[in-house]
Amino acid sequence: MMRLTKRALIAMVALILLLGGMLVAVNSEYTVKKGDTLWEIAKAYGLDWKEIANLNCITDEFTLQIGTVLKIPTSYTEQSLLIPNGDHNIPAIICLPNGNGPFPIVVMLHGTGSDKNEAGGGYLIAAPALAEAGIASIRFDFIGNGESNADYIDYNFTTALSDTNAALEYAAGLDRIDEYRAGVMGWSQGGTIALLAAGNNPAFKSVLCWAGAPDLSGVGSLEAYEIAKEKGYYELNFDWRTPLKLGLQWFTEAYGTDVLQVFSNSSAPVLAINGTEDTTVDPINARRIVDASRNPESRVLLIEGADHTFNIFTGDMTAFNQLIEATVDWFDKTL
Repeated sequence: MMRLTKRALIAMVALILLLGGMLVAVNSEYTVKKGDTLWEIAKAYGLDWKEIANLNCITDEFTLQIGTVLKIPTSYTEQSLLIPNGDHNIPAIICLPNGNGPFPIVVMLHGTGSDKNEAGGGYLIAAPALAEAGIASIRFDFIGNGESNADYIDYNFTTALSDTNAALEYAAGLDRIDEYRAGVMGWSQGGTIALLAAGNNPAFKSVLCWAGAPDLSGVGSLEAYEIAKEKGYYELNFDWRTPLKLGLQWFTEAYGTDVLQVFSNSSAPVLAINGTEDTTVDPINARRIVDASRNPESRVLLIEGADHTFNIFTGDMTAFNQLIEATVDWFDKTL
């Protein structure tokens, strides 16, 4: 992928449109318990004890008080920004490991009716986990979702792919990013777009799907399609958010696109992960995705007992932790 003047311009405009204006370092916290030492706490986080001491203005490392809440410096920063793309702006967050890099980049795509942080904050967990492994990421709101001011009726495969490529182009233009090590991942319909993105853009060298859906007839039925032909849209209802107007073009593209055929154009390996108890996207789709891949390194991972959200809402994070571990390991190996 060549470095273009256009990319530099996009990066410059995006910087001007920053929501927060500055790169924000993210810190976690730790509450001191009986028997803790600053050295042991630092070791557990993979840090030098002086880093924690300096951040918390500790002058005597031997006088820790039980119950003291320590700020723990993490190895990444996050930045909110707007990326201009045609007639709309893309609200995005880039998560960068500390250091000079260059780092690989993963574009994270959310599912139907969700936003850039994903269900239960799934991407809020995934992005820092990737950063801790030295992998940068960028996540954003598709048209009509999250902080996007655009109308969801204009969301379709074409606009989703355009936004995905714009996010990659912005990130790849940063000095600390290695443009030749780019991956894409998506959850549910985000997985659909990830497959299409990889099939259309050879810049994506690795692909990962969380419950990826190569067939979206479950989102928009043929009956809904007929309503969209009559009204120009179909109103999609959710239990967790306000309704969305699914536009006619979305139906036309969803029913007229062979997602797996498009994906088969990609030479990138794919890891297709599903929960065995997913009733939204049949786990058999993981095998269908891998069978469509031309890369012999492609793999299926089924997580026992996990539902469509990998149990993130149940309070039991066992399955989701397995998902995060597999995700980080995959991109660490393939980028």
